[in-house]
Amino acid sequence: MLGIQHDFDDPTSLVYGNGVQAILNRNIGGTVTLRRLNQMSRDIISYYRKCGQPVVDVVIPEQKITSGVVQIVVTESRIGSVKITDGCHFEAEDLCRWVECTRRGDKIYESKLNNDLFWLNQNPFRRVSVDMRPGATDGTTDVIFDIDDVCPIRGYTGYEDTGVRTLGLERLYAGMIYGNAFGKGGILSYQYTADAEFYRLNAHSVSYAQPVNRSYSWNAYGSWAGVSPTIPTINQDGESWQVGLGITHHLQKTQWVDTNWSIGADFKQTNNNLEFGGQQVQNSAADFLQLRLSFQHLRRGCRDEYGLLTLDSYVGPGSGFTSDHNTAAFNTIRANTTPDYFYTRLRAERMWNVREDWQLMGRFVGQLASERLLFSETLGFGGYDSIRGYDQRVYSGDDGWFASLEFGPRTKRFGCCSDPNTFRAFTFLDMGGGSVQDALPGEVSDEFLISAGLGMRLAISDRISMRASYGHGFESVPGAESRDRVHIGIVSLFGPRVR
Repeated sequence: MLGIQHDFDDPTSLVYGNGVQAILNRNIGGTVTLRRLNQMSRDIISYYRKCGQPVVDVVIPEQKITSGVVQIVVTESRIGSVKITDGCHFEAEDLCRWVECTRRGDKIYESKLNNDLFWLNQNPFRRVSVDMRPGATDGTTDVIFDIDDVCPIRGYTGYEDTGVRTLGLERLYAGMIYGNAFGKGGILSYQYTADAEFYRLNAHSVSYAQPVNRSYSWNAYGSWAGVSPTIPTINQDGESWQVGLGITHHLQKTQWVDTNWSIGADFKQTNNNLEFGGQQVQNSAADFLQLRLSFQHLRRGCRDEYGLLTLDSYVGPGSGFTSDHNTAAFNTIRANTTPDYFYTRLRAERMWNVREDWQLMGRFVGQLASERLLFSETLGFGGYDSIRGYDQRVYSGDDGWFASLEFGPRTKRFGCCSDPNTFRAFTFLDMGGGSVQDALPGEVSDEFLISAGLGMRLAISDRISMRASYGHGFESVPGAESRDRVHIGIVSLFGPRVR
């Protein structure tokens, strides 16, 4: 072959790129043989696939090669049609809104196919794959998204020791998840929670999350809890309930990055502080309304690495929404509190792989408030999710922070490769400090806690998840019965799942 001559309609084609040029240049000056021509065709196809264009046809038509000129026909296939097959429980008509990158007449790019597949597979009760078939006209390929789905109902039961001593430490819960509410792919969930005796605490919660499009989703939730404390001086039951609504704007959502902000509002009513470690039940209730603005950024890395940053800000817009939404009602629950407040809470979490065989996880949570808050809005210290070794909510602060470090071998995967079990063991160090604004007599104005211990997390497929940790607290806390604790949690899921 003596040289290269192009005759291609699309100036953006890879034919004009350095990669194809390099493949052809390697063969200029060489002897024209069938083996060399076939290898050159394979190299061009391989290069196209490497560049994310998986459907290309390279043909060397029948020709007379007498002057050292070889004609090579490269056909970059274009999309003839895009189809979505109906599933047993999810309809193609509803899923069409998630296909934005794969368009008729466009070239076929692997990155665009994967982008559409990512959004189509957001629902846990369906698995969408892509198939490609020859189109009705030459040079076209039909793209078919195939749905493999299951009945979108799943149940779960669980146990954990996240309670406070006045309502019992043990918690039992069970719930149901329906994954195609109103035929629009919304997730409707219900959970019942109780203490081990089904007497001190009975709580019901329901939530609904509905994706609208790639940019927006919304969610609504509500809960009710009735409590019967085991305190000799209290013979009255407590009651709390809340409802909320939120709208989320997704700034970026991919396999590796999820960034969003959201706004919402919560309305709550309570006549006690028992669920948050207190010992008060009042004859009257307090209502409060708060507005919420949140930001979240999640970045996933390779081999379990990730980084998470969330910032939540809450505003109490003042009194007057209901007859019990005022300073007097607030003071029956906690003295010197008002419906006019502001606080913000920051959470940062990061997992690192240390060399080849170890992992380090760090977590930080901090809160700043403008004034004294109701107990449900304070930052709680103690428990498996803050400072282990202490009971849940052994101390609550208007302002405060806590940090955790976990270090251990990398997560071990075993069992079936397509459905693995995972196990992780670690040592940990937790510490934090909190303060109460304008502390009253009998209140601890500030507290510092620190603990260390061992822990593990085990997942058997996606059916059973278990966590366990033992922590020893190095600082005594007034009123705390123990600073040596085992924290346990286990949840079992049942119901159909997509393979």
